[in-house]
Amino acid sequence: MINAYILITMEPGDTEKAISDMRKIENVEKISIVAGEYDIIVRVKIKSLDKLLKVTNKIQMAKGVKKTTTQVIEKELTL
Repeated sequence: MINAYILITMEPGDTEKAISDMRKIENVEKISIVAGEYDIIVRVKIKSLDKLLKVTNKIQMAKGVKKTTTQVIEKELTL
């Protein structure tokens, strides 16, 4: 199983509609609105890199999404 974060830069004013669209995408586990360089971070859990690419493409098609950067989690530690 592959876990990844998709970091998203948005056009101003389109965040609510984009979040609504992202909620409908299969394999999206969490959607976080954040402050800083990115506007939204989406966490996905998926079976293959090919399927991750399909999820990323769907996110990029959401209204107002300007740019995405995908970070695959190699190892995650629980504290």
